[in-house]
Amino acid sequence: MRTIKDLNSKKVPVVRIDESLDKYDDIVLFPDKVAKANEMLRSIGLPKSKKKQQRA
Repeated sequence: MRTIKDLNSKKVPVVRIDESLDKYDDIVLFPDKVAKANEMLRSIGLPKSKKKQQRA
C-alpha cells in the first residue's frame, strides 16, 4: 500500500476505473446528438489547425 505522501508527490492522478462501464463501449447513448454533430461536420468541416512556429 502506498502512503499519502508518496501519492501526493507523484504527478499522475490516482484513478480507479469501474469495469461495469465496459458494457457501454459499443452502444451509442445519444444518437440524436451524434447525428447532429455528424451533419455539422459534413456541412462545415473541421477547423484548420495552426502549426506552432518555432522561434530561432
